[in-house]
Amino acid sequence: MGFDLFMAVVAIVLAIFLTWLTLWLFFGQNRGDADNGAASDAAATHNATDATENGGNQHSSMSDAGLEHTGHIRNLMLLSVVLTLAIIATTLLDTTNTHVVPSWVTSVWLRAIFATPILFYCGRPIHRVGWAALSHRVANTDSLVMLGSALSYTYSLVLCIAPNLLPAALYEWGFALMGVAITLALLCHQFNAETMSPAKERVLAGRARISRIVVPAVLLVATWAFAIEIVFGPQPRLALAVMFASIVLILAGLIMSVAWLALERFAVPAKD
Repeated sequence: MGFDLFMAVVAIVLAIFLTWLTLWLFFGQNRGDADNGAASDAAATHNATDATENGGNQHSSMSDAGLEHTGHIRNLMLLSVVLTLAIIATTLLDTTNTHVVPSWVTSVWLRAIFATPILFYCGRPIHRVGWAALSHRVANTDSLVMLGSALSYTYSLVLCIAPNLLPAALYEWGFALMGVAITLALLCHQFNAETMSPAKERVLAGRARISRIVVPAVLLVATWAFAIEIVFGPQPRLALAVMFASIVLILAGLIMSVAWLALERFAVPAKD
């Protein structure tokens, strides 16, 4: 009981601090540089500039660069799909307590080996764009997926290293959640790269303005979902709290990414 009270106090204090930090980062001080968030979003498409201003030769080279980028994203996504399916398969074998396969096949360390390249190699485009947005204090959808995936991966890795330190119940799927999140985010990047157009750059400004409000709100929801579960939720509180926070961040990031893709696909190029 004493430990639960301590955890509740820590969770509330942490939530208050993160709330203050989120409000300060995204709404405090001078926000004159916030328009750089549009540039961070544009990095998701590798800054597909309007070639009509720079001549046909640059248009050709930009098309080649776009095709190369699209192929790279596709390769990363396919690798992420394979590794994520391997994680899901071994997790299913582990949770069903089957004795048909060797114990090393269902080892959580094997899932950690599969998960690590997903996060740090396949997920690099996600992290690059997400961190660029955060560095400009204008988080975007990739920032949410990056944070949620990192939280899920870190918790699962800690369970590998110290299984008795944290409650593991209901969180056998942490690596799988991270893998699915990175894979779907890469799929959004793939569609994004395939639909590059001058009209998209005009969409980015409005997209950044919306993200400036929605993304901090999602961060606050995830923070307080974590704290409320720690204080009032059922056991295992910490495992459920981490899971809820991860799902809020990842799901919001993916839903917003799909929404942006839909808007960009139906965007009508403005007449010059």
